Amino acid sequence: MERGGAIVRLLLRFLFSAVGLLAASYLVPGIQHGAFLDLVAVAVILGALNATLGMTLKFLAAVPMVCSFGCLSLFINGLVFWFAGWLAGNLGLGFRVAGFWSGFFGALVSSVVATLLEGIFLGRPGGVPPEGPRRIKQIN
Repeated sequence: MERGGAIVRLLLRFLFSAVGLLAASYLVPGIQHGAFLDLVAVAVILGALNATLGMTLKFLAAVPMVCSFGCLSLFINGLVFWFAGWLAGNLGLGFRVAGFWSGFFGALVSSVVATLLEGIFLGRPGGVPPEGPRRIKQIN
């Protein structure tokens, strides 16, 4: 993939994440949002937090996550979402998360919406699906 296409894809992923945050604010009590640009900024903050804090917590909790069949990952995602709401509020962005359970369900809703939008509009990362093995022609 060329560089320009990767940048457009990244920007679209942030846009889809912002739409997911908007859906979560309408569906989950305790989540408030401001302007759509604030949601895009929160999507960037959330992406940075997931890449750093979320991955660190998941690495530290690897054994309990395996024992809980990954359910602990939902708990960590809720904490990171809640922290992103707290951080966004302190930065003056119009996004608030009232508590852990709002963060937990907000993370679920926003990730499902963003994943659906990404699947619909972007499809697979490689573009064209891989071909299966070719059939061997038999000549008699």
